[in-house]
Amino acid sequence: MSRKLSLHRTVPIALLAIVASTSLAACAGNSTLASSNGKPVYGGTLTYLQDRSETCLDPEDGGDIPQAMIGQQITDDLVYEGPGGKIEPWLATKWTVSPNGLTYVFTIKKGVKFTDGTPLNAAAVKANLDRVVDPKTGSSTDGGYIAPFYSDSKVLGTYVLEVDLKQADTALLDVLAQGYIGIESPAGLARGETKNCSDPIGTGPFKIQSYTPNQQVVLVRNTHYNTAPPGSAHSGPAYLSKIIWKIVPDGTVRNAALLKKQADVIYYPPAESWKSDQASGIEILTHERPGSPNGITFNVQAAPLNELAVRQAVIYASNEAVNLKSAYFDTYPYVGSPLVTGTPDYDAALQDAYPASVKKADALLDKAGWTGKDAAGYRTKNGKELKITIPYDSDAGQTPAEDLTLYQDIQASEKAAGINIVLQPISTTVLDNLYESHKYQTLAGDYWITNTPDVLRTLFSTQALKFYGTNGDNYSNPKLDNLLNEALSEQDPTARKNLYTQAQQLVSQQALQLNLYPAEERLAYNSDVHGITADYAVGLPDFHDTWISK
Repeated sequence: MSRKLSLHRTVPIALLAIVASTSLAACAGNSTLASSNGKPVYGGTLTYLQDRSETCLDPEDGGDIPQAMIGQQITDDLVYEGPGGKIEPWLATKWTVSPNGLTYVFTIKKGVKFTDGTPLNAAAVKANLDRVVDPKTGSSTDGGYIAPFYSDSKVLGTYVLEVDLKQADTALLDVLAQGYIGIESPAGLARGETKNCSDPIGTGPFKIQSYTPNQQVVLVRNTHYNTAPPGSAHSGPAYLSKIIWKIVPDGTVRNAALLKKQADVIYYPPAESWKSDQASGIEILTHERPGSPNGITFNVQAAPLNELAVRQAVIYASNEAVNLKSAYFDTYPYVGSPLVTGTPDYDAALQDAYPASVKKADALLDKAGWTGKDAAGYRTKNGKELKITIPYDSDAGQTPAEDLTLYQDIQASEKAAGINIVLQPISTTVLDNLYESHKYQTLAGDYWITNTPDVLRTLFSTQALKFYGTNGDNYSNPKLDNLLNEALSEQDPTARKNLYTQAQQLVSQQALQLNLYPAEERLAYNSDVHGITADYAVGLPDFHDTWISK
């Protein structure tokens, strides 16, 4: 629903700051480390603080960012996405694609074992593909990307797998480079959902030692790891001996732990703390993730947002470039287009499609008949106030303080155009139920991270509305559907880009959501932590190359 993504491994990310002090004294084993020559060393425990978790760690089951981030450490993908979107071999050493795009034949890497000792082969990959398209798995990410196109797969030999599609899918290899389809042990999957949720088994650089729901996951080095992807700085096992992955929802608490040397790395440091953290020697890392931007989704079936003029007026009145500077201390860029800049076939011309203008908002609303004013100064039509409710998750791990400030800034901006924005904090469970019911005007915090412009189909197509539950706008347009279907089948890159450009223009013109800022990987860490990397596909952290100096 609200924070969807996909992932996998690895490339060094640009760093924004400089240096700090030591890691946690409680990190057993760090005393054996040395770094006098600046070279990576083996050993040590890294303590990492995450904002939230899921009840299931299996990245194939459900599909959300905490699962993806764990999956990043414990699984490998069939293929690897490198610079510029280039797809390279990983667990698949080579592949062929039929001229009509309906048949893929993969050759699987030999000599690889899952951490339970099960060998990797074509049958194991088939078991994973069959599982993610099975509705019983509940894979909203894998199922939505693969199920509509997947027909079957056939084991042609111990290490040769044929994958047959019902419809050509030019995004298939991109999807297979994401960690939500990191390959898992078929023996592990056979244990059942409950066991696999607490201990998914992959071929990755780490394996799960223990899991305490909503508290922590302990990962230990896979000493037999031999499948590092092309983007890794080294081959073989990870440098770290252990990762203690703790769940701390409050960003200020995470940041305080980092400053006190009670953590080595934290996720999503509060924007207001960046300058003081840097002054204290903390390093900060950011990486923009492709896909759709974080935003506020408009339900086009709910009044008054069933009126195009109202949706467009809300965007014109919002003044997001200014609001973001206020709420996020100028650490996020404003994204005005349906796709963020790093997404393939992104159309830069749509960035300024709705420049901030209360005058334009007023003109649209006047023309649409919202010409009355009540005592509070809000517009009315036929005696009804122009009121829009924005429900948001009251969990600090889902809605950081900066987001709440941003929503309050939006509320103030909209009032200038006579639009009454009501902010409604509700629990995660209530918000999920609300999403399923479709009985809302808007949804806050909605984004989808993926490395393909096919995210437009995932979010705005009739197919997504009817079958996937990912079209929160409740929008259906045969013209858009046709463009997206043609783009997905089009083998010529230039022609495909033209189709996706038209699709982006249509989504933008229809004002289906108030776009805000890109989803980003944001980490803060101490200066004795080195080699944190992230994948090209969707920019999640990877600790295979990470090491700690003392």
